[in-house]
Amino acid sequence: MLRKRTAQSRQGRRRILIVDDHPLIRRGLVALINAEPDLIVCAEAATLQDGLIAIAVARPDLVITDLSLIHGDDGLELVRDIRSRHLGLRILVLSTHDSPLYVRSAFAAGADGYLAKHQMTELLLPAVRSVLRGEAYGTPKN
Repeated sequence: MLRKRTAQSRQGRRRILIVDDHPLIRRGLVALINAEPDLIVCAEAATLQDGLIAIAVARPDLVITDLSLIHGDDGLELVRDIRSRHLGLRILVLSTHDSPLYVRSAFAAGADGYLAKHQMTELLLPAVRSVLRGEAYGTPKN
């Protein structure tokens, strides 16, 4: 019975893939996003390659990715790869950097949104919903 309710409550929710090499960050993002009635985390990955595989398998509506990943993976490279392979897939970049240079680089690579990690508590869900609506979020000010 509980499983059936859970499955039913997931219908119609927008699917999100999280790509971040810090397990605690992923766990926090999963908890925050899955608590929302209209959103669900469909997969998680820690590397660029695992992120690309997860996209193919999980078919998310949005990818949230960090700029710095383990094994020297570059989040901007992931953004470029996603943009070249999955044109309609929305991408929100999270980063510890909030310099306009990083923001511009993320948008130039193909990101739809950018959010500094220190702003996640207040702004993650509005950023996710904005990007899912097709709006740019966190565009550079300079």
